[in-house]
Amino acid sequence: MSFAIGPIQIDGTAILAPLASVSDAPFRQICLEQGCALAVTEMVASEALVRNVGKIMDRMVRADGERVLVVQLFGADPGAMARAAAIAIERSGADVIDINMGCPVRKILGVGAGVALMREPDKAVAIVREVVRASGPAVPVTVKMRAGWDDASVNAEQMARRVQDAGAAAIALHARTKEQVHSGASRWEVIAAVKAAVRIPVIGNGGIRSAADAEAMMQRTGCDAVMIGRGALGNPWLFRSIALGREVQPTWQERFELIRRHLALHVAFAGDAAAAREMRKHLGWYLRGLPGSAMVRASLQRMNSADDVRATIEAFEQAVASGRARSSDRDFGGGPSA
Repeated sequence: MSFAIGPIQIDGTAILAPLASVSDAPFRQICLEQGCALAVTEMVASEALVRNVGKIMDRMVRADGERVLVVQLFGADPGAMARAAAIAIERSGADVIDINMGCPVRKILGVGAGVALMREPDKAVAIVREVVRASGPAVPVTVKMRAGWDDASVNAEQMARRVQDAGAAAIALHARTKEQVHSGASRWEVIAAVKAAVRIPVIGNGGIRSAADAEAMMQRTGCDAVMIGRGALGNPWLFRSIALGREVQPTWQERFELIRRHLALHVAFAGDAAAAREMRKHLGWYLRGLPGSAMVRASLQRMNSADDVRATIEAFEQAVASGRARSSDRDFGGGPSA
């Protein structure tokens, strides 16, 4: 199956969500290699990009083989968002600009960005309009939003119509409110209502943990694709499952092989020490459920170099292969929450 975002054809229906401090180029590449149809960068602060702060451009590096680079921007000023979009397109070669109207983190809300924009529809529409103008006809603009702020203000359907009219080429909808954050039921009926209200593609997000979940969401809501966030942590094989329409369970050998691949990509991307720091959290997710993994996760903070990570993984793999690794209930801790 496929769908189009403006002039860009997307082959497949499973998309990696923009995950803060996770969706860097190495992780996006891992997910794309596992069958992900499209991956979104971690969110980029528009003001920081305009001011060229620090290593902000690192968040927009195109992964090897990443045909369509989707850069997500956040901010609350239409002018700054427009300038940031133009910079992202010029300097990173962004093919799509995504506007964050869904982040519920207090720091983002404090500057009036993220899901706070759903409480200021006029400003949100102005941002979309200005970013569309700055991006030009060849680079479509998408919006990621939530169902609403809370139970009393579920306004995704109205917002979807307005951002479509302002020029948005697609909408990704996390079907929970700001108050829910990542807990509670995902309101698929809101996705269905948004899909019925607009002409542009709608991407459903929230609660996808399996190929069966993805199929059920698409059938029940009519959405054009699904977006996977926390469900992909430690399980990039989920994208392959959705592409194949059946659950894929990697062997422990495949799991260790992919961990080494991910580490190598991080070393090439950010250097030895940075790769070790980043892989600590990924190991907590990748190893969840393997016998004896609780002991490995307990030692993560002592891994300060890529060699530390390699040695730990090699020793643990040998223990699993020989049957010396012993299972415990703690082996299932440290994974992503629902």
